[in-house]
Amino acid sequence: MILLFGGTTEGRKAMVLLEEAGLPYCYSTKSEVEIPSQTYGTYRSGALTAAALKAFCTSHQIKVIVHASHPFATILHQTIADAGLPVLRFEREYPVRTAHPLVHYFDNYDTALAYLSQHPVKRLLALTGVQTIPLLNSYWIKHETIFRILPRESSMEQALAAGFPAEQLISGMPGNEAALIATHGISGILTKESGEFGLLSVKIREALLAGIPIFIISRPAMPAEFVSVNEHNLLNHLKDYVVCH
Repeated sequence: MILLFGGTTEGRKAMVLLEEAGLPYCYSTKSEVEIPSQTYGTYRSGALTAAALKAFCTSHQIKVIVHASHPFATILHQTIADAGLPVLRFEREYPVRTAHPLVHYFDNYDTALAYLSQHPVKRLLALTGVQTIPLLNSYWIKHETIFRILPRESSMEQALAAGFPAEQLISGMPGNEAALIATHGISGILTKESGEFGLLSVKIREALLAGIPIFIISRPAMPAEFVSVNEHNLLNHLKDYVVCH
């Protein structure tokens, strides 16, 4: 049995590959989501502690974990590492890092905030997700900041619960950065290194076209024992643990 952590485009891709190969698996997400019909898989949702994950793997005879969750799910990364099973990290595509005076990369939010506190911009557009609003409180409480969040009622509720001003929230999907920059007079962008699925290269391009700086939180490093795979070699790696038909 394979345990597949998803909730992402990569998770869906991995699920398709496992279905095509006829491999038994369980697809796991933190929040309940709609998924395609499964022939060889089962589905579960809900966060798992390290102890709960170990118990689940034992009771379901899990032989290998395919980790296709979001690159910034740092707690999950460590929880999976603590399970003590082989882990195949299903990676997304990342653009080559851009070397430009207006493009700044930071190891984490603390270093980004330290820099922004010394070099604030007139109006910052934050594209880091609703869950980062509390993390950035020390900046937006002092400097004008606009947050774009996903167009979900739960996201709006979470943002308002964090005390963020409703009039500075924009609900929308990635891909309209140029319009936001022009409409709201944006003078700087804060985003995450979330790969091409997160349209990172688009955000960088639009920032450079507008002549404004973009501040990028680097994706966290994965545990060293994780084996990096993609849609082209996942099944080949799985042959070490299960029989692929």
